[in-house]
Amino acid sequence: MQGSILQELNIGAPMYPKSWESLPDAPQSLQYVGDVALLATRKFTVVGSRTTPVQMRKLGKEVVGGIANHFTIVTGVADGGDETAIRGALEVGGKVICVLAGGFSAIPQSNLPLLKEVAKNGLLLSPYPYDAPTRSFSYEYRNKLLAYLGEGALVLGAGEKSGALITAKYAKKAGKEIFAFPYAPRVHAGVGCNRLIKEGAHLTESAEDVLLCMGITPTAKKAPVALTKEEQAVLETLALLSEAHVNELSSKSGIPVFKLRATLSALEIKGAITPIGGNRYAIV
Repeated sequence: MQGSILQELNIGAPMYPKSWESLPDAPQSLQYVGDVALLATRKFTVVGSRTTPVQMRKLGKEVVGGIANHFTIVTGVADGGDETAIRGALEVGGKVICVLAGGFSAIPQSNLPLLKEVAKNGLLLSPYPYDAPTRSFSYEYRNKLLAYLGEGALVLGAGEKSGALITAKYAKKAGKEIFAFPYAPRVHAGVGCNRLIKEGAHLTESAEDVLLCMGITPTAKKAPVALTKEEQAVLETLALLSEAHVNELSSKSGIPVFKLRATLSALEIKGAITPIGGNRYAIV
C-alpha cells in the first residue's frame, strides 16, 4: 500500500499468531501495516461471498457491530461479505484484521479507501512478500488462515461453491464454532449457508446468537425505536411476506401508495427495512 510503512513479523515472534504456528504450512514471515498488537486480542472471523444480498449485508453490519464490542473482527478484503464485516466493525469503533490473498502490491483497488481506514484503525496482514501476485490457490490458503485465526466463524452469505465455505471447512477442522445466516429455500446466494446449518452450524439472526454460544453475556439492548401506526402495519406485513412490492404492501397494509412512500422512507431511516430493487422492500 503506497505511502504506508510495511513491517515484518517472523514465526516465533511474541505477536505471531499461536494458532498458525502449529500449521504444517504456516507462513514463515508476515508483512503488515497497522496495529500488530491486535493479534493478541480475542478474535472472531466473519466472511461472506461477493454476492451476499443487500438485505443480508445490512443485517450483517448490525450483527458484526455487536460482535465487535467483544472481539477483533477477522476477515478478507473483497466486496460483499468481507466489506460488510469491515464496515460493521469500524462503524461502532471496533477493530479489524484483514488478511490478504497476495502481497501488498496486489491489494484490491476497489476497496482501497476502506482498507486505508483499516490500516489506520486496525491491521492489514499478508503471508506473502510485497510483490507476490494473487493466484487462484492463494485464496484457499488465505481462507484457511482466516479460519484458524478466529475463535469462531460466521458466514454472512455463500453460494454453492463460495470461498466462504472453504473458511467454514477449515474452521470446523480446527474445532471452531461455525455460525451462518439462514436464507429462504433456493436463494442461490444462501445455498451454502443453509447447507452449513444442516450440517450443524448455528443458525444466526443476531449478535446475541453468537455471543451466548461463545460464553459472553450480551450488553443491554437499546430501547426500541418508536413506530407510528402505519410503520407498525408495514413491518407486520413484511414479517409475514418476507419481501414485497410497494403495490402489494399497500394492498395488504391498507395504506394508500401515496402515503406508503413516506412511511417506507421513515422505516429505512430507522434501519427497520431495506430496498431490494424493483420497488420491493424487505425487513431487516
